[in-house]
Amino acid sequence: MERVLDDESEQKVLTALENAGVFTSGGLVKDKVLFCSTEIGRSSFVRQLEPDWHIDTNPEIISQLARFIKYQLHVSPSRPERTAVNVFNSPSLEQFFGCV
Repeated sequence: MERVLDDESEQKVLTALENAGVFTSGGLVKDKVLFCSTEIGRSSFVRQLEPDWHIDTNPEIISQLARFIKYQLHVSPSRPERTAVNVFNSPSLEQFFGCV
């Protein structure tokens, strides 16, 4: 799930994910990428969907969802303190998946 401002931003995100190869080698399904326009909306969406994994850059959302989501990845250039045992930290998706 990604927060976007408009349809153009949504298309840019999909293009970036496609260029990164996550739809072919990463196992991500393009039709299942979701978008919303607010932080609160994203948090609510994720809670209702109950995914096994959630990836986010917002530490508040990571903290709010820690007790509901099996695993989370907090992407942040700084190395924040691990907020829960089910929350992993990485400066980028590429580094987390060992592509860098």
